[in-house]
Amino acid sequence: MLIQDLEQIKRLFNRLDGPIIGVGMTAFSRIVPASFLPSYRIICNQKTCDLSLVREKVPVFCLEETLRDDCFNHVENSFQLLSSPSVADNMSRQTGPKYLFLYQNYPELEKLSEKKGWTLLANPSGLRVRVGERSFFERAVLDLGLPKIPGGIFPWGVMAERGYEYWVKELGPKFVVQLPEIHKGGGRGTFFVKSKEDYDSLRKRLANGIWRGVRLTSVFVRRFLEGIPASVAICATRNGVLISGLQKQLIDLPYCRGFEENGIFCGHVWDGDDWPESVLTKARELARKVGKTLASLGYRGVAGIDFIVQSGEEKVYPVEINPRLTGAFPVLSLLHLMHGIVPMEAFHLLEFLNMPYRLDVESLNRQYAQPLNGSHLLVFCGTDRKAESFRPLRAGIWEYNREKGTSSFLKGSFDLEEVKNPWQFIVADGPPDGGTVESGFTDPLRRLCRILFPYSIENEKGLREEIPAIVDWIQRQCMA
Repeated sequence: MLIQDLEQIKRLFNRLDGPIIGVGMTAFSRIVPASFLPSYRIICNQKTCDLSLVREKVPVFCLEETLRDDCFNHVENSFQLLSSPSVADNMSRQTGPKYLFLYQNYPELEKLSEKKGWTLLANPSGLRVRVGERSFFERAVLDLGLPKIPGGIFPWGVMAERGYEYWVKELGPKFVVQLPEIHKGGGRGTFFVKSKEDYDSLRKRLANGIWRGVRLTSVFVRRFLEGIPASVAICATRNGVLISGLQKQLIDLPYCRGFEENGIFCGHVWDGDDWPESVLTKARELARKVGKTLASLGYRGVAGIDFIVQSGEEKVYPVEINPRLTGAFPVLSLLHLMHGIVPMEAFHLLEFLNMPYRLDVESLNRQYAQPLNGSHLLVFCGTDRKAESFRPLRAGIWEYNREKGTSSFLKGSFDLEEVKNPWQFIVADGPPDGGTVESGFTDPLRRLCRILFPYSIENEKGLREEIPAIVDWIQRQCMA
C-alpha cells in the first residue's frame, strides 16, 4: 500500500492483532498514535491534571493513581514503570500480542520484554547507546565531511591539568564543556564557559569527578558558536529518510536563571518562513546524510539532530544526534495533524511492526517542509521557589490578563485551533495532580507542565514580554 494520507494509515493499522501500548512518564507525551490507532492505549507513571482530557481520546493506566498519597514514586524510565506489579497486573489483563511504543530502549527492558513476550517498538538499546555517544557523532562528522565545530573528547584528567588559557588558545575565549557520561538530555551536564572565573568555578564543582551521581571518565570541549539553536526530526524508513522542517529551539530562557547547568532546553518555535532557503537546504542535506548513516547501521524510526545556525553567514553546524523521540514530540506531530500531514510516529511504528507499506519519501518530505506556526514551552519547578506539595491546575485553554497578572480558565481542550487570540494558551503534559514534594529529591529541572501556542511566542525583540509572566503564574499556582 502506498501511504498518502491518514485514512490509509488507519486502515493499515486495523489489520494489527493486539494493542499498541504507549509507555511514558506522562500520558500526553504518547498521545499522537491515538489519532490513527483504533486499539491504542497508554501506560504512564505520573498522575497529572490532564489525564481526564487524554482519556477522552485514549484509555490510560496511570501508576501513581494506584499509590498512596504518602508513597514517593521514584520511577524514572520505562523499565522501572513496566516492572511495577500494578503495571504488570494491568498488562496481564489485556489480551493478544502486546506492542510497546517507547521513548527509548534499555538493556533491562529488553530482558523483561523477552520474559513477558512483549514486542518493543524501539531500536535495540546497544544501537541506541552507540549512535548517541559523542565519539560516534564526532566520527560521523569527519566521515561525512560535515561542518565541524572545533573541539573534541578528552580524558577526564584534562580538567585538572589544563587551565582556562589553554582552552582559549585552542578554542577562543568562549567554549562549551559537556559531560558525555550524563545521558539524560535537556541541558544536563552542559556548561558554558565565558571567562576564567567560569572555568575555575566549574573545575571546583566537578573536582570529585562526579556529577548527578555519575562517575565521569571523559569530557567534551568545543568552541562556543554564536548562533540560533535549531533541530530537525528525522525518521529512518525502508523507503528512505523522512525529514521535518527546521525548528528553532528555545534555550536558557529567563525563567531558567539560577540553574547549575546551561543549554537548558525550554521548547520550540515554529515561525513560518523564518529561515533563509539556503539554510533550510543545508539543514535538510545534513539531516539526510546523518539519517542514511543511521539507517546503514540498522537504525529505524525517529531521531533528532541538533544544529547551530548562523543565518547571516548561511552556515549550519550539526551539534549532536538524539537517537530517540525528541522534545519536539508530540507537539510537532500535533501541528502536522492540523495540516492533514501523517505524523512521523506512524512510520516509526510501521517500521518496527514490519508491516507492508510504501511511501513517496520526496512527496512526504515536501509536506513536512511546509511552514508551521506554533510554539511550546516546558515549565520547570525552577530554583526560585521551594514547595512542600504540588497544587492541581486544570489542563486546557487559559487566557492571560496582563493588567491583573493572572489567567482565567476557558475550557478543557488540547485543540490548538480553539485558541482564538495571542493571550490564550494551552496547559498540557501536567501539571502534577497534587502530591507531596520529597525533601531534597525534586530536581529544579523537574517539569511541571508544557504550554502550547498555535503561534510564535517571539517578536523582533525576542521572547514576547507576557510569556515569562505566564510561566511565573503557572509556577505560583502549582507549587505550594
